[in-house]
Amino acid sequence: MSYKDTLICTVGASLITNANRNDASDELKKVFSEYQLGNLAEVTRVIKNIKNPKEKQWGAEINSVASLLEKGYLDARQKIFLLVSDTPQGEMVGNILKEFFLENQNDMDFKSAKVIKIEKLNDKNRYEFRTQGLRNLVREMANCARENANRAVINATGGYKATIAYATLLGQVLNLPVYYLFEGFDEIIQLLPLPVSFDSKTYKNHSKIFAALEYLETIKEDYFLKKFSYHSWAEVPNELKIFIDRVEIDNERYLALNPLGQIYLESVDWDCSTIEDPDYKTNKSSSEKIAGSGGHAMKVRQKTEKIIEEIAQLPWVNLVSSTGSSEIEGGSSRTVWIEGDHLKIALSSKAGTGFFIVQTTCKSHRFLECVKQKIQKILDERR
Repeated sequence: MSYKDTLICTVGASLITNANRNDASDELKKVFSEYQLGNLAEVTRVIKNIKNPKEKQWGAEINSVASLLEKGYLDARQKIFLLVSDTPQGEMVGNILKEFFLENQNDMDFKSAKVIKIEKLNDKNRYEFRTQGLRNLVREMANCARENANRAVINATGGYKATIAYATLLGQVLNLPVYYLFEGFDEIIQLLPLPVSFDSKTYKNHSKIFAALEYLETIKEDYFLKKFSYHSWAEVPNELKIFIDRVEIDNERYLALNPLGQIYLESVDWDCSTIEDPDYKTNKSSSEKIAGSGGHAMKVRQKTEKIIEEIAQLPWVNLVSSTGSSEIEGGSSRTVWIEGDHLKIALSSKAGTGFFIVQTTCKSHRFLECVKQKIQKILDERR
């Protein structure tokens, strides 16, 4: 087994539930009362001195990580990612856990702890929970895993029970071990792989359809059928239907990838030629796309003007906007990266380094990755 030092951990609200119990300890109540007062230093002081992290009152996340470390499933404690729900309670628990996992007396501290809020992962809207919340959870887990090569494991104990099967299947697809602490068990166990396998031929045969579902997020059924030359939903192959949710909203039928479909996409090599579809391009002229600021940033932009113009000419780019600059000379360093739902670029010249945001016609991570490759090619050719 490869060296493991990164933990991807789903987070629920058991810590809050326990704090609201009549028999909750003063110690646990103090953690939440101080947090609500904004006294993070006191929260840290209290929670880092937990005597027994396997006590049930400290919640599923601390209990399960204590067992996971005790069993030796991590070789080192480098990073922990805390994936929280899109709720105030989720963020609160995530922030408290972050303080604990950064500093404690139980040999459970990590060098880095990051809270990641999963958009739409809440119980306000059942349709959004399934088609966006669970899909976003799969995406973020996959992103965390890929950023850390083969060094990660998944702890799926905390959070919504619906996430367990998806975490298990995603771990199987990405070849990551998945652990779970069942209620009433004294120690965490590794979940066995599900008897499921994916055939990449489905993706190869329907890459443009998967691209539309990924890039556009939600599609009207009428548009989908017309675009892909189906006379009715009945004509859509069953090998596709298992990955698609179909729902009626305000008397209109919509289609979206379901969580299983999102996991399937994590198992394939994405085809970036799919962004060539005219539906994902803009007709705006390059001059309409460029925006900037005055002062030193304008001087830097002038030095890199040809590069900016070439990027603006890409048909998938809606806007290239200067966001600031540094007067420190950076030579010819040029980099592009994904940040949230947009791209960022740093361009260096003798005048300093300029920073730019690039807004694209679609916001999905895969679409951004494909456009990033196009921009990187421009930057490489201009070195």
